[in-house]
Amino acid sequence: MEYIVKIVSIENLTHDVKKFVLEKPEGYLFEPGQATMVSLNKINWKEEKRPFTFTSLKNDDYLEFIIKIYSDHHGVTNELNTLSKSDELIINEPWGALNYKGEGYFIAGGAGITPFIAIFRDLYHAKELKGNILFFSNKTVQDIILQNELTKMLGDDFINIITQIRLPFEIVRV
Repeated sequence: MEYIVKIVSIENLTHDVKKFVLEKPEGYLFEPGQATMVSLNKINWKEEKRPFTFTSLKNDDYLEFIIKIYSDHHGVTNELNTLSKSDELIINEPWGALNYKGEGYFIAGGAGITPFIAIFRDLYHAKELKGNILFFSNKTVQDIILQNELTKMLGDDFINIITQIRLPFEIVRV
């Protein structure tokens, strides 16, 4: 089943990641870690469906997706970058089997954090997040998605790995 939903808000989280908040269809149910197929309700884009993970919680009265924009690909995410509040998206039924199975180590890179966001938020609100450790790799500090929220939720169990460090000098081979 398809649902046409309006965009309630769009927020830049990093230089290439946006948070999209959408209307939630009545009775629409999903679990943390699940995803849905999303397309734009625009001519020539309705059939261009892409999978995105819910970052909102199942009891929220809205749907939230955090999406990396690939402006050089000229595809769906680049087209998402042109949308505004009140534009429409098409979502489908939720799917996916990424389920929380207990305390452990989570490893994510960049936008690959999105399946874990709703899981962490759900555990945090239930006061059951303790004992989980997140290793989160990004190119730069500016690329860290939801850094403040993840720090608040996980504290010292939020471990950032930065892969591109700018040194105050040039390294040359002699």
